[in-house]
Amino acid sequence: MQELDLTNKEFGDYHVLRRIGSGAMAEVFLAEQRSLGRRVALKILKSELAHDESYVKRFVREARAVAKLNHPNLVQIFQADCIDGHWFIAQEYVQGQTLQKLIQRGGPLPAEKLAEILWCSASALDKAAQAEIVHRDIKPDNILLGDDGNVKIADFGLARFSDPTDGTNLALTQAGMTLGTPLYMSPEQAQGKTLDHRSDMYSLGITAYHALTGQPPFRGETALAVAIQHVNKQPESLERLRPDIPAPLARIVLRMVEKKPEKRFATFPDIQQELRLLFSTHFRNENVAERLPDWNIFPVDKADVNRLKNTEKLRDLMQKEKRLGRRRRPFYRLVVALCVLLLSGVLGFWHTYSAPNLLRTPPHGGIPRRETVAEQWMYACKLDSIDGWYSVIDEFPEEWSWVRKAKRHLIRYYLQDDDPYGPLSIFHEFAELSDVDAEYRALGLAGLAWGNADNQENSNDAIGYLQQAFDLVDLNSDTDPLLFQLIDAANRKIQQAKKGN
Repeated sequence: MQELDLTNKEFGDYHVLRRIGSGAMAEVFLAEQRSLGRRVALKILKSELAHDESYVKRFVREARAVAKLNHPNLVQIFQADCIDGHWFIAQEYVQGQTLQKLIQRGGPLPAEKLAEILWCSASALDKAAQAEIVHRDIKPDNILLGDDGNVKIADFGLARFSDPTDGTNLALTQAGMTLGTPLYMSPEQAQGKTLDHRSDMYSLGITAYHALTGQPPFRGETALAVAIQHVNKQPESLERLRPDIPAPLARIVLRMVEKKPEKRFATFPDIQQELRLLFSTHFRNENVAERLPDWNIFPVDKADVNRLKNTEKLRDLMQKEKRLGRRRRPFYRLVVALCVLLLSGVLGFWHTYSAPNLLRTPPHGGIPRRETVAEQWMYACKLDSIDGWYSVIDEFPEEWSWVRKAKRHLIRYYLQDDDPYGPLSIFHEFAELSDVDAEYRALGLAGLAWGNADNQENSNDAIGYLQQAFDLVDLNSDTDPLLFQLIDAANRKIQQAKKGN
């Protein structure tokens, strides 16, 4: 098929200047729109597609749908029409380079630069998601970086959207063309499953991974080999490949590329909320609010900032202790373990028999038994006291779901009193749960860390418990606030113990 060449020719209202690209579906030219005196990018469909009536119909309808997405980080579509048998799209021309070119020329991006690109892209894709449009081909080549600093998502040529006029899903698909780019394709896209905005989220995450490391996480000799890895293989840890980037950024990206859509962020604004917190704790740039859209929509709570800072300090501490632990001789570790075991036994005996209010189950203050556990729970909520919560535990021990929630409230009370030994039996019970009950097990492990963090001798155990808690729960998701409070309490005690020795 002969290549279309319109260089230095008139094309309707456009004077074509030069060819700037070519793809499987279209030739792209830089042109001057004479009536408005502006430069545009003309995407002219190849003739074999322009002769497919059903394809052209979808092409026009979809182009008009995308044209309604007015967003600063989306390439704007100005016109979709046909001139002399050539179907075309006239769209915004972005003077600059693609993210792909930037990576090729400069290597992996600095963390803050990538975070800004990620923010703008998430904002743009959220706009598309609200219109039920799935891009399906997010990759570095389709993220344009203007010379003015703007970030633009381009090329909705493979997009799928819901047409409100007939309720059908429309897609710019055609025989013999791959839907999406294998290097950045979501697992569900590779498997031909139904897609939603979380597929674009995965592709954006893979793109971010590429930008941070200089290469995509999965490569292979064939498209099929790469697609299989997207379905079955986990990407290598970003924190190991780029130890210089903030750990929260690595965790944001790795959550975006979870294999199962339900494990990713629910929405793009959820990503922006995490990025907003990241900027508040790790990046210092006074003009960031002027460059990033929607900045003021995502306020950051001071408690969240402190929580993230404490979490990062704790992770650093645990990593340091882990490195030191590898260098300790086995004999020394055995001696320490025996000492801890002996001390734990002595403490357990003392607290059981010398301090009856700590480990023994106290009476529930004569609180009468209700007809159902739900009524008992409601009454306990009104009282909001230790006796009230114990009444749920004592009167309905077989209702394990309600009992666990009551025990959680008891932990809260003991935490307020800075008494890690009061709920010690609860901590042990929760810590022995399976990973199916990850939230409760993490509470138990964090509580044991709190109880073992009083002195230097037990600090290694405390750090070990905390590490297990971290492995169970994503601390940047909607995690039980009580878990963060327990972690913070344990961390303070560990630091105090270290200073005291």
